[in-house]
Amino acid sequence: MNNKTILRGLIGGLLLITGGLQASPIALKSSINAIQAEHARKIEQGYRSGALTTQERLVLIKQQNRIKVIEARFRQNGLQASERRQLLTLLRWAERTIKEKLTNTERVLGQSFK
Repeated sequence: MNNKTILRGLIGGLLLITGGLQASPIALKSSINAIQAEHARKIEQGYRSGALTTQERLVLIKQQNRIKVIEARFRQNGLQASERRQLLTLLRWAERTIKEKLTNTERVLGQSFK
């Protein structure tokens, strides 16, 4: 285990211990593809469980597809650090949107009334 890995673990642990701060799952993952796969899993699981309507699922998938288009454009000439940061920002935004839709309780028979 190298020093960088130990430092990441300590920082992640400190963020979890402090009451006002929460470690984002994105902050703890380094792979953009892993984050995208996790988002897809959450969307499909939410749809299967009834937490997401068909329309909400489609909106979230469309959001993920827009991010994938941007990623593909960035990767054409090699992903730069600034582009990676932009992608991670978009993925954090997408994660918040997914969480928002999954915790929406304003539904009657699977239909959202937002």
